[in-house]
Formats: sequence, structure tokens, C-alpha cells
Amino acid sequence: MTFCNCGENGKYIDPFTPYPQNYCSTCFSIYLEKKIIRGFPRAARGNPLAVAVSGGKDSITLFNVLLKNQKKLKIPDIKAILLEEQIPEIQSQRHQVINALKHTYPSLDIIYRDYSSIFEYSLPELIKKSASNNLGFTPCMMCGILKKHALFKICRELKTPFIALGTTLEDESTTILLNIIRGRPQLSLDKKNSDFLSRETRNPQLLKPLARISEDLIRIYVKINSLPIISTPCPYSNQSIRSDLISLMENLKKRDPRGSLIFNITKLKQINSIQKSNIFNCERCQAPSNQSLCAACRMLAKIN
Repeated sequence: MTFCNCGENGKYIDPFTPYPQNYCSTCFSIYLEKKIIRGFPRAARGNPLAVAVSGGKDSITLFNVLLKNQKKLKIPDIKAILLEEQIPEIQSQRHQVINALKHTYPSLDIIYRDYSSIFEYSLPELIKKSASNNLGFTPCMMCGILKKHALFKICRELKTPFIALGTTLEDESTTILLNIIRGRPQLSLDKKNSDFLSRETRNPQLLKPLARISEDLIRIYVKINSLPIISTPCPYSNQSIRSDLISLMENLKKRDPRGSLIFNITKLKQINSIQKSNIFNCERCQAPSNQSLCAACRMLAKIN
């Protein structure tokens, strides 16, 4: 039997560190929360914050940690943005998760929007329209582009300068590989370019406090703290190339338990750069774009 430094039974480890040590349940939670807080940039402290809460394990973990450490991070106001794609298989379960959050945090400020109120159609309806016109948009591609578009729009309405996403190490790695496969490596922005883009377009700055944290650790945290999450997978997820890349990530972790290969993928972001001349405000929605119309507006124009 191995023991935690506190003397309790050490059940959990973080294999993604040079010198892994054993933690009990309490110490592991404290350890991971500190790690997440270190990923929260100092520039965002003292400012109002929006958190995109989907109900999945990653966003719920991030939201829980930020709320617990709100005073420490000097965040005057935290809003949860709940963007409902209106997928019947997960919609009811998401509402159960949100109700559980409200019970834990009675004063929680939730901004609720659904796809129909923003795009005139639910995500399933948009997917059907795209398929009937043979536009070639996969469900995950549509959801990713439209979700970011909607979150930026809501943040501009709220005049919130920062929005935090539950993007994990695996998410970052698969996105970089996906953009390379599609021949668009420039879309994987490093932090410096992301900050520059936000200043130039007056859009909220994206924060990713979980970007250096593996989903494996988040699963442990959720289990230890009994956090309410959506357990039903998205019915469209297996139609995406990303699902194949997720399988690749899992295989890489088996071959390299310390995650060096996955961390090396994220270094590819450093080769990209954005020039000031390539930055526009979308003519229709004012979102940041490298063309006169952003990806979401181009997509919606084709669908409609």
C-alpha cells in the first residue's frame, strides 16, 4: 500500500509530471485545483468572467474550481453561459446538471441561450439542412464554429472581457492535428496571437486554464467530488474526424504514460503567427475573422 504525504492511503497519481507522487482523495483535489489556478492568467484576475458551461466533465470541473477560488482570483463576477444545441438525447440531462449547480450555488448567474434563438434553427435542424444540400459540413465542424460564434456574441452583449473554456490537453492536441490535416495550421493560435487578436477586434479574450491538464485527471476529480455531469455522449460525435484523433490520443498515452508526445503536439502552436493585416471584424456579426465574413456567417449563408 502506498501513502499520501498526509499519511492517508495514496490512491491517485498525476503521471504527467516528472516525479509523480501518490495522493489521497482530499490532497489530489487540492493539487489539481492549484494546478488549474496556475493556468488562470494574472491579466484576467480582477475582471468579470464568463465561463462556457456545457455540462460535461471538463467545463463543470473548471466552473467548480473557479467558483471555489473566486475570492482568491479576485474575480468580481462569474457568469455561466449555457448554450443549448437542442439535441434531445442530452438536453434533459444538461438541465439536471444545471439544476444541481443551482442547488449548490443558489446565487449562480446563468445566461441561457439556445441555437434557435441565435441561428433560427436547432443544431439537429441545421445538420439536416446542411446534409440535404450536400454542403459537406460535419456535425462537429458546424457545432464548433457556431458555438464559438454564439459565445463571442453573448460575451459582447454582456460586455464581459474574458471567457473561460473547458479545453483540455487532449482537446488542444486534437484541434492542432485537425487543423493540420485540413491544411489550416494557422488556425491553431498561440496565446500571444490570441491576445493580439482579442485586442484588435475588441472581442472577449479566450482563457483555457485546463489546456495543460489531461482529461484523465479531470475524471478523477469529478469522481472524488461527485460532481454532476452529462454522461450521455453526443450522438454526432462518431461522425467526426476528431473522434479518430481522440482514439489516437488514447493510444499515445498508453505508449507514453507521461504524456510527452501529447505535450509536444501542443508546441506546434508556436510556429504560427497572425499579421495585423490578416485581422478583420466580420461584416455581419463583428466577430474576429481572417476574411470579410467569419466562418460562422459563411456557413450560415450556405445553409440558408
